[in-house]
Amino acid sequence: MDVTVKERKISFASEYDITAKGATYYARKTVFAINDHLEIKNEDGRVLATIQGFFSPIRGKHDFLMADGRIYHFQAEKLWKPTYSCIGANETYTVYEHKGLRCSVFNGDRQIAAFEKNRIAWGSGNEYDIRMDSDADLLVVLCIVLTINTEDYDDHQDTVTIDFGHIGPEARAFDETWEPR
Repeated sequence: MDVTVKERKISFASEYDITAKGATYYARKTVFAINDHLEIKNEDGRVLATIQGFFSPIRGKHDFLMADGRIYHFQAEKLWKPTYSCIGANETYTVYEHKGLRCSVFNGDRQIAAFEKNRIAWGSGNEYDIRMDSDADLLVVLCIVLTINTEDYDDHQDTVTIDFGHIGPEARAFDETWEPR
């Protein structure tokens, strides 16, 4: 399944248009929130997930609160070789940043998604192209992508931004042969 996340180039708060499987979603960061607070909504305006950030001086910590009652805890595990964990009641996701602008998402030992950010952004116009397994949890993957964008690229109101991505060591190399199921 292919998913696209586009941050609106000009907006008062970070706003995102998301397309996936013939459906559209919308996400928006709350204005004037002390910590990150984003909501992902469907076309009807119903909140499907909320991303709640918490203050942490070194590592970003967020909770993903799903409308169906599931809760996931997301945090940076390694800063030098960027690695994140997302832990829910019955599953653990691991996210690896690779050289450049790519990331991989694993559920346990199985890769379920990969996403890539655009190199050149006009205004706040970050874009993510996500490829994921058809049976992967779309909302969890969207929460991961939006949280990484918020942590790494939020509040960039420059006219043009050129991003060279991660240039340091990797915890895990990107698998060029991976294809979604």
